[in-house]
Amino acid sequence: MADGSVLTAPDERLGGPWHPLVGSYFVTYLGDGLFYVCAALYFTRIVGLDPVTYGAALTASWLVALLLGVPVGQLADRYEARAVSIAMLTVSGLVVGVFLITPNLPVFVVAACVFSICTQGTHSARSALIARVFPVERVTRVRALLIATANAGLAVGALLGGLVIAADSASAYRTAFAADALMFLVAAALLLLVPRALRTPVASDVDESPATRQRIRNVFADRGYVAVGLANMLLCLHIPLIDVAIPLWVVQRTAAPEWIIAGVFVVNTLLVVLLQYRMARRIRSIDHGVRTLRWAGVLLFGGMALYAASAVPSHGWVSAALLLAGSAVLTFGEMRQTASMTEISFRLVPDGRYGQYQGFFGMGSTAAEAAGPLVVTWLVISQGAWGWLALGVVFLVASFAVRFGVDLARRSPLLRENAA
Repeated sequence: MADGSVLTAPDERLGGPWHPLVGSYFVTYLGDGLFYVCAALYFTRIVGLDPVTYGAALTASWLVALLLGVPVGQLADRYEARAVSIAMLTVSGLVVGVFLITPNLPVFVVAACVFSICTQGTHSARSALIARVFPVERVTRVRALLIATANAGLAVGALLGGLVIAADSASAYRTAFAADALMFLVAAALLLLVPRALRTPVASDVDESPATRQRIRNVFADRGYVAVGLANMLLCLHIPLIDVAIPLWVVQRTAAPEWIIAGVFVVNTLLVVLLQYRMARRIRSIDHGVRTLRWAGVLLFGGMALYAASAVPSHGWVSAALLLAGSAVLTFGEMRQTASMTEISFRLVPDGRYGQYQGFFGMGSTAAEAAGPLVVTWLVISQGAWGWLALGVVFLVASFAVRFGVDLARRSPLLRENAA
């Protein structure tokens, strides 16, 4: 594979113990792919939950995780980030085991909330671990490698989940859930191979005023970072497009054959797996990240415009071609957005507060999981092509607005030793 791909990233470029992290991510997302493909059918057909109740419980669980994102992230600042990551993964595995006992509704709701909180907590703690183990100038590339690995794991897991659905038996679904629970435990064990934090926080060693120290303790008082996080929350609305909006759009609004839904997913996954690391290694500073993010906004708008145009042709193959082109353009925008926001979000953190700050920043993707499907479905299904264009404008405006948040953060008195 060409230089810079997922399979050829050498240790000296990443500057840290990336092998066990890659293994942990792959195993985690392999289990996630298996779980999410099978979950709806398992809980509605095997457990017997009402579909509406099931959906409402999931939405509630993500909202709880959203509210607790920052305090859960603070655990990785208060305690050792690797230990918190291992604990979150272990509890996730145990919760999936609880799902195997055919729970009633109250048990399911509680377990789903714990599972969502641990998912958010794992993201925050592993982000803090990455920030402390790897040199700051390598963090974006490490995250890009892990994102590509996660997508590969999701694809393999989804394929295995398809086999489970084909079998469509209680024993097959329970075997899948048991495998997912085991994968969480394996992912936790792999993190034991990652050294404890090699970089030590320095914020506590700096002579700052009491007011500044208090502001460091509260991410919501950091107006610049909050502005960047809110813009990222809007940009994260692209997350539910491929697996929620596009299938409904294809079936209800276009002449494209239904198999193109799978084609869109394949295009998105392959591009991320093959190119995410290569794209991210070019971003070396906040300013470069801001410039890249503007292009990401333009590409995201372009993808939305192509999706909107796919409803016009009466010939299925023309509509299918526009959908595939839109997915490719969207994915290039998504990769640029992910890489640039990773660089910006890590470099603007006051040193030593990665768990809390990444917990807040991760709320963008959590909000997209919770409210995104409803928002994008209303926009693109109810409003048609104009809805796609409106969503594209949101992406464009949010990508340009990040510069305001960055400038505001740089003017604050907080210590940001990596804000280059």
